[in-house]
Amino acid sequence: MNENSGMILEEQDGILILSMNMPGNNLMTADFFREYEAVMADIEEKAENGKYKGLIIKGAGRHFSVGADVDALSERSANEIYDDSTGVLPEGHIKQKHFFTFLRKLPFPVISVVTGFCIGSGSEIAVNSHYRIIEKNARVGQPESTFGILPALGGVARTIEICGIQNAYTLVMSGELIPAEEAFELGWADIFAEKKQGTAEAIALIGYISENCKDFDPDNYKPYITSYLQSREA
Repeated sequence: MNENSGMILEEQDGILILSMNMPGNNLMTADFFREYEAVMADIEEKAENGKYKGLIIKGAGRHFSVGADVDALSERSANEIYDDSTGVLPEGHIKQKHFFTFLRKLPFPVISVVTGFCIGSGSEIAVNSHYRIIEKNARVGQPESTFGILPALGGVARTIEICGIQNAYTLVMSGELIPAEEAFELGWADIFAEKKQGTAEAIALIGYISENCKDFDPDNYKPYITSYLQSREA
């Protein structure tokens, strides 16, 4: 994607950096998902050549993402109805979900730098990343339940994995937005950063893993962050 796109993908010292720059503070309209899926397909292809150290996902402006457009979400939910008779999920949903959940299988660390609002489907991008660095004054949440639906892009399972089932139940079913400090305390975020320091923290974490941890294993991602945090305390 070029710099005129709503999804700006750049490379810096072997690190892919995706800056989401769609209208409305990355409001997840049909246009957002179209561009998001295109850039993620590009990232998936780039990951196959083995030369990248990691991927950072962030908002280009103040917010990570204000979540899905409610009208578009309602229309999509109505059109993508699960067929009990066949057990087949809608093809569009399967494709869309893939470009969220595949992040956790990439052969290098994927880090979401969370700023401002990180809501709904935006939060699902973050939780499908291996790690989340949250900046002071950010707010996160899964308000889908207030519209009578549940997160459907891997968010429920991943929130349970990183926060525990009780905390995940509260986050998903209450639909409340929580401040950065609480998200960090619940384990939703791995690192709490001061404003405008999240990207530097992400670069440092990727650098540490690249230099000290051979052959990143995406299915065993937790020890890497533990080792990094211990190294900072030493």
